[in-house]
Amino acid sequence: MDASKNSKVGLLVGAGAVAGLSFILLNPKTRNKVKDSSKNAKNSVMTYTQKIKEDPNGTKQSLIENAKLTLSSAQQALEKVQNVWANEGQEIKQSAKNIVEDTKELGEHAKDAQEGMKDAKTDIDEARNTAMEAGKKVKDEAKSSNSSNTTDHHVLDEPVNKM
Repeated sequence: MDASKNSKVGLLVGAGAVAGLSFILLNPKTRNKVKDSSKNAKNSVMTYTQKIKEDPNGTKQSLIENAKLTLSSAQQALEKVQNVWANEGQEIKQSAKNIVEDTKELGEHAKDAQEGMKDAKTDIDEARNTAMEAGKKVKDEAKSSNSSNTTDHHVLDEPVNKM
């Protein structure tokens, strides 16, 4: 039964591939692109195969040199990334420390300002109370002096300018 399932799956995969290729190749532009790509790949493989046949050791050495250069470039890039990460990571860490310290300092300044505002409010309240008390005293003194009717002038019932 297992072999039967595998053959059915293989048959379905093959049918799907044929259907997909048929659908792609129906479009003339796509068909031309596939044809050109296939020709270019074939030419590249033939050229490389010819080069290997002509100079197998040279081609081998060339591949080894290319692999070494690629590996060297990758190692240099990795070292640069590690250096940048180490340096920038330290700078980011230091910046974060500075931000924390500055935030704490700012919080302390805010507390000091809040305490100063409370003190100023207390002083303002005291000044207001003092002014209110002084105002009451003046008002009370004015009332007491008006009630005694001791003035140095008198009021006449007659108009001053008679013509």
